[in-house]
Amino acid sequence: MNAFLVAYATKHGSTAEIAAAIGEGLRRAGHVADVVAAREVRDVSAYRAVVLGSAVYMDKWQGDAVDFLQRFESDLQKRPTWLFSSGPTGGTPDAERKVALALASEKSEPPGDVAGRSRWIGVRGHATFGGRIGEDMRGWLERWMPRGDWRDFDRVRTWAGSIAADAR
Repeated sequence: MNAFLVAYATKHGSTAEIAAAIGEGLRRAGHVADVVAAREVRDVSAYRAVVLGSAVYMDKWQGDAVDFLQRFESDLQKRPTWLFSSGPTGGTPDAERKVALALASEKSEPPGDVAGRSRWIGVRGHATFGGRIGEDMRGWLERWMPRGDWRDFDRVRTWAGSIAADAR
């Protein structure tokens, strides 16, 4: 029981790429890390720590991540747990200000739908990372959003390194 689980919920794959970078950052720091879609996780008992993330749409996490928190709530209370959210995007002056504000905070709060549960679990931290709206994204909401990639993978890996140091 010395590995990290990095679980994620994604709609178009962008959050999965952030989760992979977190796993890479943990491995660079000398940890074993498994990166798995939240809906595929059946048991967390083999892991000493958990990192869970979700894409955020309209200030809500994806259902798979919320379900993960509910299914493993008591297990997560017994091990170090961190959360991350992916989603603020820019493209307009107002949106760019919101992205800058969200990303500037070292201590961000998870979206409202998981904030209470994260306090109950006792998560050690939450980070917000920029999202991506690609040309391939044509959902009812995405079709109206400016295209771009606001993810900062150096920041993601740095955050993973801080988790690795905190977990020692």
